[in-house]
Formats: sequence, structure tokens, C-alpha cells
Amino acid sequence: MSEPFEPKRRRTEFDDALKGYYQDHDEVRPEDNPDYRSLTAESVGSLILGVLSTLTFISLIFIIFPLLGVILGVLAIRKILQASEELSGLGISTAGVVLSLIFAVAGILYQIYVYSFEVPPGYEEINFTRLAADPKTGRIPEEIIALTPRRDLQGNLIFAGVPVFIEGYMYPTRQMTEIDRFMLVPAIEQGQFGAATRNPTEMIEVTLSGDLKVQYRTSSVRVGGILSVNENDTAGETPYRLEADVFR
Repeated sequence: MSEPFEPKRRRTEFDDALKGYYQDHDEVRPEDNPDYRSLTAESVGSLILGVLSTLTFISLIFIIFPLLGVILGVLAIRKILQASEELSGLGISTAGVVLSLIFAVAGILYQIYVYSFEVPPGYEEINFTRLAADPKTGRIPEEIIALTPRRDLQGNLIFAGVPVFIEGYMYPTRQMTEIDRFMLVPAIEQGQFGAATRNPTEMIEVTLSGDLKVQYRTSSVRVGGILSVNENDTAGETPYRLEADVFR
């Protein structure tokens, strides 16, 4: 029985086919492509640092990320502009710089806001409404007295008090600078008419502790410290004293 006929192919034709196959694949190399440009590492690093700059909202310790992001981005942009035919990543670098700047400024502003308005840890926020005495009996609210220091019959301190934090306005005085003692009132409009026209519990005599001194402000201020109450004060005088160690 005869074998099926198979046409013989010349070896040279087979070799030529393989040679052409490998040549086609060898020619597809990025470095041989005239349009190919390498992406700079600085560009990628700047973009990554720009994203990490969001951490400045947590703490200003992370301000190092946007600073490095701007530096790397600027270096990458200069490097690309000097060799634009060989390097790419201008858009990525620009995005990294922009993100770093935006999050740096926003993070700093947010931290300033938190520092100015957030209640310090360990302090209890109160307001003048809570300080108001009972209109019938004139007694100070028990919840406020519970925050103040207490002593036993021998005068020994048995409770140091809970630090409080309250917002108000500085009572207008002639002294504008180096102030270490002032009257805190709930509204500046009321302070213009003098203490005689207001309820005594709408005033707090604030004494700044240590070497803390401040300048007079027309805007509201927030102070924190130990509040004390003296219900035996002369009629018309404020029963509240605040030894303040925080002023914002």
C-alpha cells in the first residue's frame, strides 16, 4: 500500500518563513519606536505624594507629604521640559503639584479651624444658658456646681473641679494689650451698658494663669479652665470666677 503523497518543501523556504516571523517580532521594541518617551519616576512619585497629602487633615505632621510632592513635581516638570522628546509625564507631574498644594492649604486651614473651635480634650463645653441662675430662687444650677472644686470643713481640697470651655466676648475696657484679667460676657452689645444692667450670672471674671497675657478682641473668644462659684458674693456681682489656662 502506497503512502500518501506529501509535497516536499524546500528547507530554504521554511527558514525564510521563520526568519521573517522572528524579524517581525524583534522590530516591535519600545526603544525603537520614534514616538516612545519614558515616564519619569519623579512624576509618579509626585502624584502618589499628592494623594497622600490628604493625611494633613488628620495631623500637620503629614505636611511633609505635600511638601515633597511639590518638590518632586517641580523637578519632574523641569526635567521633562529640558528633554521633552525623550521624557513624558508632564500631566502627571502637574496633577501631583496641584493636589499637593490644594491638600496642604486645605489641611492647614482645617487644623487651624479645629484648634480654634474644637473643645480641648478633657474640657467640658458649657454656655451662659447653663450658667443662668434659677429665676425664682436665684440659686446656681447644681450641674454647674458639680463642675467646680470642693473643699471639706477644714478647707482641704477634696475635688479639683472639671475644666470647662466657654465662648463669649471680652468686656470692653481701656486696656488693649497685656491683659491678664477680664470679664467675659455672652454678647458684646450687652457689655456696652455696664454690669449693672445685666444678670450677674451673665458675667464670668476670667483670670489668665501663669504668664498668659492677651490683647483685647472685638470678636468672640473661647476660654478654658477651672470654674469656681461663690454664691455669697454681694448682690449684683458675678458669682463666677474662671482660672483660665486656654485662650483662643
